[in-house]
Amino acid sequence: MKKHTWVLLSTILAVFMVTVPMLAHHGTNISYDHSKTVTVTGTITEFVWQNPHTQVYFDVKDEKGNLVHWAGEMNSPGVLIRQEGWTRKTLKPGDQVTVTMFPSKAGTPVGVVNKILANGKVILDNRGGQQQ
Repeated sequence: MKKHTWVLLSTILAVFMVTVPMLAHHGTNISYDHSKTVTVTGTITEFVWQNPHTQVYFDVKDEKGNLVHWAGEMNSPGVLIRQEGWTRKTLKPGDQVTVTMFPSKAGTPVGVVNKILANGKVILDNRGGQQQ
């Protein structure tokens, strides 16, 4: 009986270990409004090059002249390397960018980046290869 209990517990643990990571992944449709886009122009403050998603942080002046700190989520470094030719140095603090993104449903200055122009040149389009 002890052998059967050990086999059963091992099987349950194996199934748990395989399925939990699948439940952890999230979709962008939950947090972001894909029915509209927002375009802002600002200055890069930080570019985070890590899995599962790269992040870009930039400051934008709103219509009243107040500084707003924005954050944008992009695809993984691997996808940006393969499909866009990016490196961890593609965006640097101080770069001037125009970013088009799908905004947060919560109304916060966060979004999923769809397009980036840096110094007037398109460097990212169609979400960097992300699936729509």
